[in-house]
Amino acid sequence: MSDANAVLPPPGRAEVAAQWRALVAGEVTREAVHGWAAPWVEGEGAFDRFEDPLVETALQYLHGFDLCRDPGRPHVVWHGTSGEGEWYHSLDDITSGFARWQERCALYDLSDADPQGGPQAVRDQARGRHPDPAPPAVDDVR
Repeated sequence: MSDANAVLPPPGRAEVAAQWRALVAGEVTREAVHGWAAPWVEGEGAFDRFEDPLVETALQYLHGFDLCRDPGRPHVVWHGTSGEGEWYHSLDDITSGFARWQERCALYDLSDADPQGGPQAVRDQARGRHPDPAPPAVDDVR
């Protein structure tokens, strides 16, 4: 007997990539991808069991690709279905977002392969964070 309230283990990168790829290819709908990602994004305990921050980020994206807006009220967005408004994210946005996510995964993996644990700046970049600029050299301060 299964527990209806059981917490699903988070998916891995391959599962996330398969969903994203299927969406880009038109094999699944935005609503279906939203529904697939929802157990890990919504509700109590969401995001408290992820070891891979890039899976967490991808799930947030997949969950939001069904956002709609009303052209007459562009600041109002909602999770919707085809025909309820215009999509907030174009298919080009979704496709380019997938390519950027894959690049971040590759950077993150490279930083993990470093014997020193990878430079923090590379890990931050892979996670989508931008490091603070370095302070100017003493000779540059006037």
